[in-house]
Amino acid sequence: MQVHPEQVEAKKHKNENELIVYGPFHKTFFDFLTQFRHRYYGLDIDLTYYAAHPVEVVEKVRAEVKYGIPTADVVMLPHYTTLMLKESGHLREYRSPELKAYDPMFKDKDGMWSAIAVEPTNFIYNRQFLDAKLVPNKLWDLTNPGLKGLVSMQSTQDWSDGMYSFFYFSTLLQLIGEKKWDEFVKAFLKNTEPAVFACYHNMQKYVSRGSYAIGLPLPLIKVGWEVETLNLSDVPKTASMRSIGIVAGGAHQNNAERFINHLLSEEWQNSMGKLYEGLIPTRPGATMKYNTVFRNPTTAMKYFPDERGVKDAFSPKSLLEKFKSVGLP
Repeated sequence: MQVHPEQVEAKKHKNENELIVYGPFHKTFFDFLTQFRHRYYGLDIDLTYYAAHPVEVVEKVRAEVKYGIPTADVVMLPHYTTLMLKESGHLREYRSPELKAYDPMFKDKDGMWSAIAVEPTNFIYNRQFLDAKLVPNKLWDLTNPGLKGLVSMQSTQDWSDGMYSFFYFSTLLQLIGEKKWDEFVKAFLKNTEPAVFACYHNMQKYVSRGSYAIGLPLPLIKVGWEVETLNLSDVPKTASMRSIGIVAGGAHQNNAERFINHLLSEEWQNSMGKLYEGLIPTRPGATMKYNTVFRNPTTAMKYFPDERGVKDAFSPKSLLEKFKSVGLP
């Protein structure tokens, strides 16, 4: 009887037939585990996926490690939350052999994380509920009083469902300068009175069904029906990453490494580029059936946040105080 190599490997690690991954709500990332199972079916790995909002995942890992409760083996998160776990010492070094193919910007110098995908930042609008003459082309167009009651945004202050908006507006401040930023934010808030959501996924749904005509900011997503990407000609292209790291307190370290290697492999990066719209592979040369403008993700966009940005978010002199002072919700 022929024995698969995976079965031989499994016998070497009889006590490690599980993998626990913490990640976002989005079904796409659950699919990643399904594909991993298919690739390594001979190992018969019992997979557990816990999905929650990003900051909630960070707090869960920290609490479980603190109180000796079984925790994740791998986290697969928006990059800022991966950096939060690195900052608190909850990730361990792992330098996958696959990383030899990657640009340094997509791998941690300390070996604590690897970026598996790029997500460009976008605003969206529903053309069915927005007159063509009101569609913004430049940043200042978003201050048009004619947009009053039509705009929605993710909160920069309510971090219960994520901090994406906080880091985006922090980056926008760096890109356009404080004077221009202050003028824009104050006029934007006064003239449009945007509806505020804690979760950008909920915001997107409200724009999709026409409750609001514009939503900002959020990662590039698959849009359809009447919803389109809102491109502003005077705003530099920005993006964030989806990154992965191994939790130091995880019980299944071998399978964690195997999962990391899988997501960074040429085979998987090519599949992700073809199957999952909105996730741009970080591996050089990976195939994509869309977004050809992002063929070179190392130069196409300004990435946010970096480690300094995450540390500053929780410092006594955080930009959060500035946001509050100008009324940014």
